[in-house]
Amino acid sequence: MRATVRLRKALLFGLVGLALCVGRSAAAQGTAVNQEPMEDMCAGEMQWMVGWCIDMIPGGDMNGALDLRALTASAGYQGPFEPIDVAGATGTRAFGINPQGDIVGSYTAGGVTHGFVLRDGVLTAIDYPGAASTEAWGINARGDIIGRYTLAGVPGVRGFLRSKGRFTDISIGNHLITLPTKIGASGEIVGCFHDANSLVDMFGYVQRGSAVTQFMLPSTVAPTGSAAMHNGVGPGGRTIVGLTFNAPGRSRAYVITDGNLSYIDGPGSTVTQAWDVSPTGTIVGQYDAGGRTHAFTFSADGFVTLDVPASTLTVARGVNPRGDIVGVYNDAAGAHGFVLRK
Repeated sequence: MRATVRLRKALLFGLVGLALCVGRSAAAQGTAVNQEPMEDMCAGEMQWMVGWCIDMIPGGDMNGALDLRALTASAGYQGPFEPIDVAGATGTRAFGINPQGDIVGSYTAGGVTHGFVLRDGVLTAIDYPGAASTEAWGINARGDIIGRYTLAGVPGVRGFLRSKGRFTDISIGNHLITLPTKIGASGEIVGCFHDANSLVDMFGYVQRGSAVTQFMLPSTVAPTGSAAMHNGVGPGGRTIVGLTFNAPGRSRAYVITDGNLSYIDGPGSTVTQAWDVSPTGTIVGQYDAGGRTHAFTFSADGFVTLDVPASTLTVARGVNPRGDIVGVYNDAAGAHGFVLRK
Protein backbone atom coordinates (compact mmCIF):
# COMPACT_ATOMS: atom_id res chain seq x y z
CA MET A 1 0.00 0.00 0.00
CA ARG A 2 1.36 3.41 -0.93
CA ALA A 3 0.86 6.07 1.70
CA THR A 4 0.44 9.71 0.79
CA VAL A 5 3.61 11.48 1.78
CA ARG A 6 4.74 15.07 2.05
CA LEU A 7 8.19 16.20 1.03
CA ARG A 8 10.06 18.56 3.30
CA LYS A 9 12.87 21.00 2.86
CA ALA A 10 15.50 22.50 5.11
CA LEU A 11 16.56 26.13 5.13
CA LEU A 12 19.35 26.77 2.67
CA PHE A 13 22.78 26.96 4.22
CA GLY A 14 26.12 27.94 2.76
CA LEU A 15 28.27 24.91 2.01
CA VAL A 16 31.95 24.78 2.75
CA GLY A 17 34.15 24.36 -0.32
CA LEU A 18 37.90 24.07 -0.10
CA ALA A 19 40.28 23.36 -2.95
CA LEU A 20 43.12 21.11 -1.90
CA CYS A 21 46.14 19.51 -3.41
CA VAL A 22 45.75 15.82 -2.70
CA GLY A 23 48.71 13.56 -2.13
CA ARG A 24 48.83 10.04 -3.50
CA SER A 25 50.16 6.96 -1.78
CA ALA A 26 50.82 3.50 -3.15
CA ALA A 27 50.26 1.89 0.26
CA ALA A 28 49.08 2.76 3.74
CA GLN A 29 50.43 1.68 7.10
CA GLY A 30 47.95 0.02 9.44
CA THR A 31 47.59 1.10 13.06
CA ALA A 32 46.11 -0.38 16.19
CA VAL A 33 43.65 2.50 16.56
CA ASN A 34 39.98 1.46 16.38
CA GLN A 35 40.67 -1.65 14.36
CA GLU A 36 37.38 -3.11 13.09
CA PRO A 37 36.89 -6.87 13.10
CA MET A 38 36.18 -7.59 9.45
CA GLU A 39 34.07 -10.61 10.34
CA ASP A 40 31.53 -8.02 11.52
CA MET A 41 30.49 -6.34 8.27
CA CYS A 42 28.38 -3.80 10.15
CA ALA A 43 31.10 -2.62 12.55
CA GLY A 44 31.76 1.11 12.93
CA GLU A 45 31.74 3.16 9.74
CA MET A 46 31.09 0.00 7.67
CA GLN A 47 27.39 0.29 8.53
CA TRP A 48 26.83 2.77 5.69
CA MET A 49 28.80 0.76 3.12
CA VAL A 50 26.94 -2.56 3.26
CA GLY A 51 23.25 -2.44 2.41
CA TRP A 52 21.79 -4.82 4.95
CA CYS A 53 23.56 -2.93 7.76
CA ILE A 54 21.23 0.03 7.14
CA ASP A 55 18.34 -2.12 8.37
CA MET A 56 19.92 -2.25 11.83
CA ILE A 57 20.65 1.45 12.28
CA PRO A 58 18.41 2.82 15.05
CA GLY A 59 16.40 5.97 14.52
CA GLY A 60 17.17 9.18 16.33
CA ASP A 61 15.01 11.86 17.89
CA MET A 62 12.15 12.53 15.49
CA ASN A 63 11.67 15.98 17.04
CA GLY A 64 14.87 17.43 15.59
CA ALA A 65 15.80 21.07 15.87
CA LEU A 66 15.95 21.77 12.13
CA ASP A 67 13.32 24.07 10.61
CA LEU A 68 11.86 21.80 7.92
CA ARG A 69 9.40 23.26 5.45
CA ALA A 70 7.25 21.92 2.63
CA LEU A 71 9.29 21.35 -0.52
CA THR A 72 8.57 24.17 -2.96
CA ALA A 73 7.64 23.64 -6.59
CA SER A 74 10.89 25.32 -7.64
CA ALA A 75 12.81 22.21 -6.55
CA GLY A 76 10.95 20.35 -9.29
CA TYR A 77 9.93 17.14 -7.50
CA GLN A 78 6.45 15.88 -8.25
CA GLY A 79 6.37 13.40 -5.38
CA PRO A 80 5.37 11.43 -3.57
CA PHE A 81 8.08 9.06 -2.40
CA GLU A 82 7.23 5.72 -4.04
CA PRO A 83 8.16 2.78 -1.78
CA ILE A 84 9.96 -0.26 -3.18
CA ASP A 85 9.29 -3.44 -1.21
CA VAL A 86 9.95 -7.01 -2.28
CA ALA A 87 7.15 -9.30 -1.11
CA GLY A 88 8.23 -11.47 1.81
CA ALA A 89 11.48 -9.56 2.35
CA THR A 90 12.56 -8.34 5.78
CA GLY A 91 14.36 -5.39 4.16
CA THR A 92 14.51 -3.79 0.71
CA ARG A 93 17.02 -1.15 -0.44
CA ALA A 94 17.42 0.89 -3.66
CA PHE A 95 20.94 2.00 -4.59
CA GLY A 96 21.13 3.01 -8.26
CA ILE A 97 18.99 4.25 -11.16
CA ASN A 98 19.89 4.71 -14.84
CA PRO A 99 18.51 7.11 -17.51
CA GLN A 100 15.81 4.63 -18.50
CA GLY A 101 14.58 4.45 -14.91
CA ASP A 102 15.86 0.92 -14.22
CA ILE A 103 16.56 0.56 -10.47
CA VAL A 104 19.04 -1.76 -8.74
CA GLY A 105 19.36 -2.65 -5.08
CA SER A 106 19.10 -5.54 -2.68
CA TYR A 107 16.60 -7.34 -0.48
CA THR A 108 16.86 -9.86 2.35
CA ALA A 109 14.49 -12.82 2.58
CA GLY A 110 14.89 -15.99 4.59
CA GLY A 111 18.13 -14.66 6.02
CA VAL A 112 19.78 -14.36 2.56
CA THR A 113 20.50 -11.09 0.75
CA HIS A 114 19.98 -10.91 -3.03
CA GLY A 115 20.56 -8.16 -5.55
CA PHE A 116 17.78 -7.05 -7.87
CA VAL A 117 17.01 -4.99 -10.95
CA LEU A 118 13.57 -3.40 -11.27
CA ARG A 119 12.74 -2.71 -14.93
CA ASP A 120 9.32 -1.67 -16.26
CA GLY A 121 7.68 -2.84 -13.04
CA VAL A 122 9.27 -6.31 -13.19
CA LEU A 123 11.76 -7.23 -10.46
CA THR A 124 14.49 -9.76 -11.28
CA ALA A 125 16.79 -11.20 -8.62
CA ILE A 126 20.57 -10.98 -9.15
CA ASP A 127 22.82 -13.54 -7.46
CA TYR A 128 26.52 -13.84 -8.17
CA PRO A 129 27.22 -17.54 -8.90
CA GLY A 130 28.01 -19.41 -5.70
CA ALA A 131 27.68 -16.32 -3.50
CA ALA A 132 26.33 -16.31 0.05
CA SER A 133 24.99 -12.77 -0.46
CA THR A 134 24.74 -10.32 -3.37
CA GLU A 135 23.95 -6.61 -3.62
CA ALA A 136 23.55 -4.53 -6.81
CA TRP A 137 24.67 -0.92 -6.38
CA GLY A 138 24.97 0.71 -9.79
CA ILE A 139 23.54 0.50 -13.31
CA ASN A 140 24.36 2.55 -16.42
CA ALA A 141 22.46 3.30 -19.62
CA ARG A 142 23.82 0.15 -21.29
CA GLY A 143 22.36 -1.96 -18.50
CA ASP A 144 25.74 -2.90 -17.03
CA ILE A 145 25.32 -3.62 -13.31
CA ILE A 146 27.99 -3.52 -10.60
CA GLY A 147 27.80 -4.64 -7.02
CA ARG A 148 29.27 -6.70 -4.19
CA TYR A 149 29.11 -10.29 -3.04
CA THR A 150 30.34 -12.52 -0.22
CA LEU A 151 31.30 -16.19 -0.15
CA ALA A 152 30.43 -18.59 2.66
CA GLY A 153 33.43 -19.20 4.90
CA VAL A 154 35.55 -16.60 3.08
CA PRO A 155 36.28 -13.30 4.88
CA GLY A 156 35.62 -9.97 3.24
CA VAL A 157 33.56 -8.59 0.37
CA ARG A 158 34.26 -8.83 -3.37
CA GLY A 159 33.09 -6.83 -6.39
CA PHE A 160 31.32 -7.93 -9.57
CA LEU A 161 30.25 -6.63 -12.97
CA ARG A 162 27.23 -8.09 -14.76
CA SER A 163 27.26 -7.17 -18.45
CA LYS A 164 25.04 -8.78 -21.11
CA GLY A 165 24.06 -11.42 -18.58
CA ARG A 166 27.66 -12.42 -17.82
CA PHE A 167 29.23 -12.05 -14.36
CA THR A 168 32.85 -10.97 -13.92
CA ASP A 169 34.75 -10.58 -10.66
CA ILE A 170 36.19 -7.05 -10.51
CA SER A 171 37.75 -7.15 -7.05
CA ILE A 172 40.82 -4.96 -6.61
CA GLY A 173 43.92 -7.13 -6.18
CA ASN A 174 44.04 -9.28 -3.06
CA HIS A 175 42.45 -6.69 -0.80
CA LEU A 176 40.07 -8.05 1.81
CA ILE A 177 37.24 -5.69 0.88
CA THR A 178 36.29 -4.27 -2.53
CA LEU A 179 33.15 -2.13 -2.65
CA PRO A 180 32.17 -1.01 -6.18
CA THR A 181 29.46 1.63 -5.82
CA LYS A 182 28.61 3.14 -9.22
CA ILE A 183 29.32 2.62 -12.92
CA GLY A 184 29.41 5.51 -15.39
CA ALA A 185 27.97 5.77 -18.86
CA SER A 186 31.28 4.88 -20.51
CA GLY A 187 32.07 2.08 -18.07
CA GLU A 188 34.11 3.80 -15.35
CA ILE A 189 33.58 2.04 -12.01
CA VAL A 190 34.15 3.81 -8.69
CA GLY A 191 34.25 2.54 -5.13
CA CYS A 192 36.74 1.78 -2.39
CA PHE A 193 39.00 -1.04 -1.22
CA HIS A 194 40.68 -1.72 2.12
CA ASP A 195 41.96 -4.46 4.40
CA ALA A 196 41.73 -3.50 8.05
CA ASN A 197 39.78 -0.37 8.90
CA SER A 198 37.83 2.34 7.12
CA LEU A 199 39.71 4.96 9.17
CA VAL A 200 43.13 3.53 8.39
CA ASP A 201 43.50 2.10 4.88
CA MET A 202 40.38 2.88 2.83
CA PHE A 203 41.25 4.02 -0.70
CA GLY A 204 38.86 5.38 -3.29
CA TYR A 205 39.42 4.09 -6.81
CA VAL A 206 38.45 4.50 -10.46
CA GLN A 207 38.51 1.30 -12.52
CA ARG A 208 38.61 1.38 -16.32
CA GLY A 209 38.94 -2.15 -17.63
CA SER A 210 42.09 -3.56 -16.03
CA ALA A 211 43.45 -0.09 -15.14
CA VAL A 212 42.89 1.12 -11.55
CA THR A 213 43.66 4.60 -10.21
CA GLN A 214 43.60 4.94 -6.43
CA PHE A 215 42.80 8.00 -4.34
CA MET A 216 43.55 8.79 -0.71
CA LEU A 217 42.64 11.33 1.94
CA PRO A 218 44.42 11.20 5.31
CA SER A 219 42.50 10.52 8.50
CA THR A 220 43.18 12.27 11.80
CA VAL A 221 43.66 8.86 13.43
CA ALA A 222 46.10 7.69 10.75
CA PRO A 223 47.71 10.61 8.88
CA THR A 224 49.88 8.25 6.84
CA GLY A 225 46.88 6.12 5.88
CA SER A 226 43.72 6.82 3.93
CA ALA A 227 40.01 7.21 4.64
CA ALA A 228 38.34 7.92 1.28
CA MET A 229 35.55 6.28 -0.69
CA HIS A 230 34.43 7.19 -4.23
CA ASN A 231 30.67 6.77 -4.63
CA GLY A 232 29.45 8.50 -7.80
CA VAL A 233 30.92 9.34 -11.20
CA GLY A 234 29.92 11.79 -13.92
CA PRO A 235 30.44 11.47 -17.69
CA GLY A 236 34.02 10.58 -18.59
CA GLY A 237 35.02 10.55 -14.94
CA ARG A 238 35.44 14.35 -14.84
CA THR A 239 33.34 14.62 -11.66
CA ILE A 240 33.53 12.15 -8.77
CA VAL A 241 31.76 12.37 -5.41
CA GLY A 242 32.40 10.42 -2.23
CA LEU A 243 33.05 10.54 1.47
CA THR A 244 35.95 10.66 3.87
CA PHE A 245 36.02 9.57 7.50
CA ASN A 246 38.13 12.46 8.76
CA ALA A 247 37.81 11.29 12.39
CA PRO A 248 35.97 8.57 14.34
CA GLY A 249 32.24 9.23 14.18
CA ARG A 250 32.70 12.02 11.61
CA SER A 251 32.54 12.19 7.83
CA ARG A 252 32.58 14.78 5.06
CA ALA A 253 31.25 14.61 1.52
CA TYR A 254 33.70 15.50 -1.22
CA VAL A 255 33.47 16.50 -4.87
CA ILE A 256 36.36 16.18 -7.33
CA THR A 257 35.93 18.11 -10.58
CA ASP A 258 38.77 18.04 -13.10
CA GLY A 259 41.15 17.16 -10.28
CA ASN A 260 40.01 19.92 -7.91
CA LEU A 261 38.68 18.80 -4.54
CA SER A 262 35.99 20.54 -2.47
CA TYR A 263 33.87 19.50 0.50
CA ILE A 264 30.15 19.56 1.28
CA ASP A 265 28.95 19.71 4.88
CA GLY A 266 25.26 19.44 5.67
CA PRO A 267 23.75 22.23 7.80
CA GLY A 268 24.78 21.78 11.42
CA SER A 269 26.30 18.37 10.67
CA THR A 270 29.61 16.62 11.32
CA VAL A 271 28.45 13.54 9.36
CA THR A 272 27.84 14.21 5.64
CA GLN A 273 28.23 11.69 2.81
CA ALA A 274 27.82 12.04 -0.99
CA TRP A 275 26.65 8.90 -2.78
CA ASP A 276 26.00 9.83 -6.40
CA VAL A 277 26.15 12.64 -8.96
CA SER A 278 24.10 13.12 -12.12
CA PRO A 279 25.51 14.28 -15.50
CA THR A 280 24.02 17.72 -14.79
CA GLY A 281 25.84 17.97 -11.46
CA THR A 282 23.05 17.12 -9.00
CA ILE A 283 24.60 15.45 -5.95
CA VAL A 284 22.67 13.20 -3.56
CA GLY A 285 23.62 11.74 -0.20
CA GLN A 286 22.91 11.95 3.51
CA TYR A 287 23.75 13.96 6.61
CA ASP A 288 23.07 13.73 10.35
CA ALA A 289 21.49 16.66 12.19
CA GLY A 290 18.66 17.29 14.61
CA GLY A 291 18.95 13.77 16.06
CA ARG A 292 18.45 11.80 12.81
CA THR A 293 19.82 10.95 9.36
CA HIS A 294 18.40 12.92 6.41
CA ALA A 295 18.73 12.49 2.65
CA PHE A 296 19.80 15.53 0.64
CA THR A 297 20.10 16.77 -2.89
CA PHE A 298 22.50 19.58 -3.81
CA SER A 299 22.29 21.37 -7.15
CA ALA A 300 21.82 24.80 -8.69
CA ASP A 301 18.54 24.91 -6.73
CA GLY A 302 20.53 24.77 -3.47
CA PHE A 303 20.72 22.28 -0.63
CA VAL A 304 17.42 20.43 -0.09
CA THR A 305 16.62 18.03 2.75
CA LEU A 306 14.44 15.02 1.92
CA ASP A 307 12.78 12.97 4.68
CA VAL A 308 10.14 10.30 4.16
CA PRO A 309 7.38 11.19 6.66
CA ALA A 310 7.16 8.82 9.67
CA SER A 311 10.64 7.46 8.84
CA THR A 312 13.41 7.19 11.41
CA LEU A 313 16.08 7.79 8.76
CA THR A 314 16.20 8.55 5.03
CA VAL A 315 19.28 8.17 2.80
CA ALA A 316 19.69 8.92 -0.91
CA ARG A 317 21.90 6.51 -2.83
CA GLY A 318 21.42 7.18 -6.55
CA VAL A 319 20.35 9.82 -9.07
CA ASN A 320 19.87 9.65 -12.84
CA PRO A 321 20.27 12.37 -15.55
CA ARG A 322 16.65 13.52 -15.15
CA GLY A 323 17.10 13.93 -11.39
CA ASP A 324 15.08 10.92 -10.20
CA ILE A 325 16.43 9.81 -6.80
CA VAL A 326 16.51 6.37 -5.18
CA GLY A 327 17.47 5.39 -1.66
CA VAL A 328 16.42 3.76 1.59
CA TYR A 329 14.21 4.74 4.50
CA ASN A 330 13.59 2.97 7.80
CA ASP A 331 10.39 2.99 9.79
CA ALA A 332 8.74 0.79 12.43
CA ALA A 333 8.21 -1.94 9.82
CA GLY A 334 11.86 -2.10 8.70
CA ALA A 335 13.92 -0.91 5.71
CA HIS A 336 12.31 0.07 2.40
CA GLY A 337 13.63 1.29 -0.91
CA PHE A 338 12.17 4.41 -2.51
CA VAL A 339 12.16 6.35 -5.76
CA LEU A 340 11.42 10.07 -5.93
CA ARG A 341 10.70 11.23 -9.46
CA LYS A 342 11.64 14.60 -10.90
